[in-house]
Amino acid sequence: MSAMDECWEVLAAAGVPEGPIRPAPRRLVDPSRLRAAVAVVAAQAGEIDPWHIEPLLAWLRGFKHHWPGPFAAILGPAGEECLARLAVLPVDSNRYLKLRRIAIENLAPIL
Repeated sequence: MSAMDECWEVLAAAGVPEGPIRPAPRRLVDPSRLRAAVAVVAAQAGEIDPWHIEPLLAWLRGFKHHWPGPFAAILGPAGEECLARLAVLPVDSNRYLKLRRIAIENLAPIL
């Protein structure tokens, strides 16, 4: 498994709504693992499969908007960098909005 695949596994476990429908997480992934995964993805934002852009952007924006304190404490500069890099990439606005709602639902019980 590649480093990027491992990062996506961590992100999916944290509630990023990518792939098939799965149960919402019951607890937050270890913050240091989550921050590291976001940092790796941010560093390689240009290499992200376009299908993954909307789910991660929706999750990051929902996290920051609804839980700014935990966003800053858990993701810190890595979260801000990833948001900035993804925000300039093209997205399907309809898909993004649907995924943001799901991301917020996934984050609510664990934050």
